[in-house]
Amino acid sequence: MAQERLGKLSPVDGPARDRRRLAWLERVGATIVLVALVWYVARHWNQVEAYSWSFHWPRLALGSLCVITAYSLFVVLWRKLLYALGGRLTLVDAHRIWYFGNLARYIPGKVFQLAGTAYLARAKGVSSSTTVAASVLAQAFVIGSAVIVTVATLGGSSIPGPTWLPFVVLVGLAALVFTPLFDGVRAVLSRWQPNDVSETVSIGMRQRGLLVIGYVVAWFFFGTGFYLFLSGLTVVAAADLWPLVGVSAAGYAVGWLAVFAPGGIGVREGVYALLLARFLPPSAAAAAAILSRLWLTAIEVAVAAALAALFGYRDLSTAATAGSEQKK
Repeated sequence: MAQERLGKLSPVDGPARDRRRLAWLERVGATIVLVALVWYVARHWNQVEAYSWSFHWPRLALGSLCVITAYSLFVVLWRKLLYALGGRLTLVDAHRIWYFGNLARYIPGKVFQLAGTAYLARAKGVSSSTTVAASVLAQAFVIGSAVIVTVATLGGSSIPGPTWLPFVVLVGLAALVFTPLFDGVRAVLSRWQPNDVSETVSIGMRQRGLLVIGYVVAWFFFGTGFYLFLSGLTVVAAADLWPLVGVSAAGYAVGWLAVFAPGGIGVREGVYALLLARFLPPSAAAAAAILSRLWLTAIEVAVAAALAALFGYRDLSTAATAGSEQKK
């Protein structure tokens, strides 16, 4: 009987169990961080309630528009990298796939975000491997440019973690973009692609520099939106604009690198609360950090819903499913 039970076990049962355990650990880790932050706010609720909050709807609306602009720049730049690896998407399809796929990041495991984006892009004729390769390369640019913005606005000592880490990331980004290492990495990523992919377009040194500049500009739009969001909740000095741009980039980068937290939830808010304490009382900073998560998530859901209403979504899932069945 024991041998029969062992015989029924699939070779992938072990790795599958390991992935499930890792997913549970990720959930537990994210929950602990988020609960600790919420507990801190609840414990100091009297201070939060007594703080001078003042909702300024025009600033909140303008801040939301800045964030949407930043996201659109991220989409355009991701599409450029996808094109360089042989993938072709219209601007509308790129926006739909990017927004719909990004919502999967709240599932434990960074792989689900990549898998969701790859699944949707396949419906438009882009191979999953090409999409994943472009997304990985794009994330390297996103995180590297976030560090550039953070160091430029806050200084390396303000970033959580070792003080030398931001500068190591900067050197690594420069080596990736402006040396032959870039072509080597692109060649490795291209090996994942099927043989029938269209001709790969080379990215020259000038174009690489423009990509870095584009991502930095996107972060400044994102950070400006973050500043307007805070100034829509309370009084924030105009001189705090640039430091808050750095705070927004640092929180995103650290949250993304925290692999145990789906969507960086809890970790990003913790970094925001820590850095915002330079501008607000600690209790108000923690409350603002939690509100920022709700605000940014609402923007993503609203834009995704608008894209689905205007351009539909069934063509993505239906075509992708059909493609999978044909391969079987």
